[in-house]
Amino acid sequence: MTREGRGPRTQEEALANRVEALPLLAPLREALVAAGVSRAWLVGGALRDVFAGAARQRPDLDVALPGSGEGAARAVARDLGGTAFPLDEVEGSWRVALAGGGTVDLVPLRAVTLAQDLAGRDFTVNALAFDLLGLEGLLDPLGGGADLAAGRLRACSPRALLDDPLRVLRAYRFAAALHLEFEEALPGLLAEAAPRLGSVSPERLRTELFAVLDLPGPGASLRAMARDGVLGALFPFLEGWKGFDQGSYHAYDLWEHSLRTAEAAGALARAPAPIGLPRPETLGRHLDEEWEAGITRRALLVFVALFHDVAKPETATTEPTEGGERRRFLGHEVRGGQRVKRLLAELRVGRRTAGAAQRLVAAHLRLFQLAAQEPPTPRARLRYLVDLGREVPEALLLSLADELATGPAPPCLAAVRRTAQEVLELFWERRDARPATPLLRGRDVVDKLGIAPGPQVGDLLRRVQEAERSGRVRTRRQALALARRLAGEG
Repeated sequence: MTREGRGPRTQEEALANRVEALPLLAPLREALVAAGVSRAWLVGGALRDVFAGAARQRPDLDVALPGSGEGAARAVARDLGGTAFPLDEVEGSWRVALAGGGTVDLVPLRAVTLAQDLAGRDFTVNALAFDLLGLEGLLDPLGGGADLAAGRLRACSPRALLDDPLRVLRAYRFAAALHLEFEEALPGLLAEAAPRLGSVSPERLRTELFAVLDLPGPGASLRAMARDGVLGALFPFLEGWKGFDQGSYHAYDLWEHSLRTAEAAGALARAPAPIGLPRPETLGRHLDEEWEAGITRRALLVFVALFHDVAKPETATTEPTEGGERRRFLGHEVRGGQRVKRLLAELRVGRRTAGAAQRLVAAHLRLFQLAAQEPPTPRARLRYLVDLGREVPEALLLSLADELATGPAPPCLAAVRRTAQEVLELFWERRDARPATPLLRGRDVVDKLGIAPGPQVGDLLRRVQEAERSGRVRTRRQALALARRLAGEG
């Protein structure tokens, strides 16, 4: 029902009713009135999702105000239950983290009037507003609702992307998340603004890039970014991959192979039953885990897949053979892991996350080596599990994606897939049987064996854990005895 109590007679009234049904909207309005706020508009993603017919699992509301949001935020936190804190004290933007989950952001208008504020936003689908305290109802001055209905992403103005180049990456995120096609003029605007991405802080770039990679179909987004010059602007060295010969094993150059590997990784990571891998639901939950805020295991896998061969150009050699020449890239996986770690550091990704990416790239050939054994020895499989740890599922998916991207008929796919299935099942079994805590910790090695903290402690723990997982060590006393013996041998 509308506020007047009538049934909805127009599409606009029906949309207004859906806005009114948003979680917490009624108590939010009461809190704003109690705080003395006279004008306020609901804007942002929650309103856009109402127009798009999408539902949110938790309330994340954005409210635009004529002035600072501090007083309103403190009132909302008090009345709705939550904690208020500034997002930008200079600008006057505040956030309320609600006790039951969700947020309410209260931000000042970015212009003198609401109309000017909406006109200065990125895309028309985000230039929507709903009058919370007045009688204007839904406001859509730029036709964002019609664009959503038509499945179209359109910039608010020709300068929208130049004003904030980060909006270039947001275009691909919104297109993927809302299933929108670019309006005819948008690719040109993206290409024009892409060179300015270098002026954006690494932290903001990281947030948007990994948001794109975590959505379904990241390969399509990466291809679009490549088409529009955005990938080249972010990572200029990629241009040198076009036409780079990878040798007879590959049907594609390095550029195409890398894009195809990222596409395959994204598809495998979202597939209901990725090429027969065991426990697909468990795998899905594993990939949902976050390394750090905003970076899931799934998104990191796609990033790593794109750059897994980053060191091939610098390690390339050509050797004569009886039938001609052979291209080799000795050590590219190890050097590539180091390069990927540096790339992530430049994006201000945490050391733990960057370290995991390095391990994945450095190990991306190991599944092929296992598959070449008939069958893989128990010791070789165990070493793989120990070295990759909790990254085993991603490592397997990376290698599978790598093989799928070699050409129309991947030569080793059957053997690699079979080995991946066996290793992943072993990983799940050992994870299920793993004790809640390891038998030995670093402090035990330092205190009991008198070894100073350092690489030797980590090496001893790794070797003891390997023995523990193989069943050769079952008690804490046995673990200490083995660590003491190994330390003596060193």
